[in-house]
Amino acid sequence: MIPLNSNNLLRSSKSDNSLSNVLSQFNKLVIKKIDEDILDERILVGVLNKTIPGEQWFRRPENWYSITAYTNPYKTPYSELKILFEHSKELVPLINKTLKIFYGVGIADSETLIISWDLGKTKYSEVCAIDVANDFLTGFIQSLRNLVLEYPSSKIMFKGYNNIFEEIKKEDLNFYNSRYTKSTYVCFGNTIGNYFNQKEIFDILTRSMKRGDFLLIGFQLCRNPKKILTQYSKNLHFEKFILDSLKFVEKNKKLKWKFNQAENRVEAWFGDILAFQSKKYDLKEFLKFTKKLNLTPIKVFEDNEFAVVLLRKENQ
Repeated sequence: MIPLNSNNLLRSSKSDNSLSNVLSQFNKLVIKKIDEDILDERILVGVLNKTIPGEQWFRRPENWYSITAYTNPYKTPYSELKILFEHSKELVPLINKTLKIFYGVGIADSETLIISWDLGKTKYSEVCAIDVANDFLTGFIQSLRNLVLEYPSSKIMFKGYNNIFEEIKKEDLNFYNSRYTKSTYVCFGNTIGNYFNQKEIFDILTRSMKRGDFLLIGFQLCRNPKKILTQYSKNLHFEKFILDSLKFVEKNKKLKWKFNQAENRVEAWFGDILAFQSKKYDLKEFLKFTKKLNLTPIKVFEDNEFAVVLLRKENQ
């Protein structure tokens, strides 16, 4: 068994010594680039602009744990995990022997499964994880440690960034000691739907991609808008999840929910502030949109609620 330690650190430069000591704790495995003051500034700007940025909802992960443990309106990780399990034989040969870069990890069920495929095939995996929540990264690291116990003599190379996606630069994802020339960028759990501007999130996901790299993405389908809206609006855990993120705002109003038909988006309004949004997707429209970004669909899987799509970057 080879644990996550200093020899298992993905390094973005030869001078990257910040994690070169004995790596047995979370803060030795993850570079913390953001703090509460910066996040507070972002929510103040969001209040002024009448739109709360998505990372604010996950600043208190315990609220997200309550949602995922009970009635999760995203229908994930259940649908997503089911799709991944059912189609592993098709996905593994394509994304094995690639560096895995996770934009968001959350409760990390789907993400851990992806890494288990690597260890089961080659007993080796390279993992970079980006998340705004310390707790999510801590949980993911523990899951990776557990995987190493399940796969004796395996090795996981790791680098974590505790930050918002927007702040991750191309050089942060260029690891000089990586074995691999290709990467698989992964964004699960309908995370893309948290962005008001879809071009923004796809610019973030693709700006570091090279020709031949993969983007593995999971998102909720817009199959029954009325049902989806009810799953959100009647979920008391979800209301707390949103209201607790609204710092600097007097909680003297209730959320008003609506489904924006033009954008296929669930919205929760706090007065005139768009406190929460989650876009749902038409699969055909999604594939048209990603084609314009020079992303070719390699595998497309769906059930009644969710889709998982593997895309390949065709040029720089």
